[in-house]
This record gives sequence, structure tokens and C-alpha cells, in this order.
Amino acid sequence: MGHSAYKLAHFDETLIQAAARRALIAADGQYFSWTAEDQEHFRATMSKDARRKVQCVLLDSLFDIHCTPENVDEAWDDVSSSRVNLLNWAMLLTTGIGIDYIYINEYLDEGKSLLDFPRLYDYDYADYLYQESARKRDFPDYDGVDYYAYQHPSWVRLLIDGQFY
Repeated sequence: MGHSAYKLAHFDETLIQAAARRALIAADGQYFSWTAEDQEHFRATMSKDARRKVQCVLLDSLFDIHCTPENVDEAWDDVSSSRVNLLNWAMLLTTGIGIDYIYINEYLDEGKSLLDFPRLYDYDYADYLYQESARKRDFPDYDGVDYYAYQHPSWVRLLIDGQFY
């Protein structure tokens, strides 16, 4: 078990789950009346405003840190490093997809998500095409490179058997 997983194992998981539920309700009061598919789509494509509401509720619920959506970034930045993984775990429950609540640090247009791609390969290849296009636009002499999988790595968060990784 990794170092952060060991430390997090000593935190009350039910508290994290309750905070995530409150945060999702704050983001949209109808969230728990939706189908599982609609809930997942909402988590994956949440607007910036909804995400800020979620973050405020998590800070308040987990650490009694009060903020507004307008100053949530500053409040989030002030959280000690020993507490950040608890927030990341709770955020995963509000943004992740699939049975493991996987979240990949991806850059996609608002309203788009990994759910728009049938396989991770399709996302990765689309990202490659985007990166190549941007390089050719920004550097006219750029010759390009052939595709190879996972050329632009990113970090991933997920739950394995309910444990945050």
C-alpha cells in the first residue's frame, strides 16, 4: 500500500462519502433523482460554477473551512498538504466516472469528458492529433512525430476496493 493510501486509511471514509453527497446536492439539488448514467455525465462534465460549489461544501464539511465560490481557490490553496489527499478523495467521488470513480487529468472543452470516447485509446489519439495540430500552428517548421500511445502522460486518481489512489 502506498504512503498516501496508508495515511488515508485512518480517516473516516463515511465522513468523506457524506461530504461528497452534500457537495453534489449543492451543485444540483436534483442530482440524486437522476439515473446513474445522468449522474455520471454530470460528474464528468460539471461546470466551473458547480465545481466551485462542490469545493466549498467539501472544505466546510471536512475541515470547517468556510468560503464562497468566488474565493474557493484561495481557500483550497491554504489547505495543508496533509489534508489535500482527503479533499482529492472527496473530489474524486464528485468528479470520477465508472465503478472506480476514475479521474484522469485531462484537458477537454467544457461539457466534454472521457465519456465522449469509447476507449482510452480514442481519447489518447484525439489528444495526439490536437497536440500535433497546435505544434504545427505555433511552429511552422515543425515536422511532426508519429503516434505512440500515452505520449503526453497525465496523472490518474481512482478508487480500488474503495481505497483512494
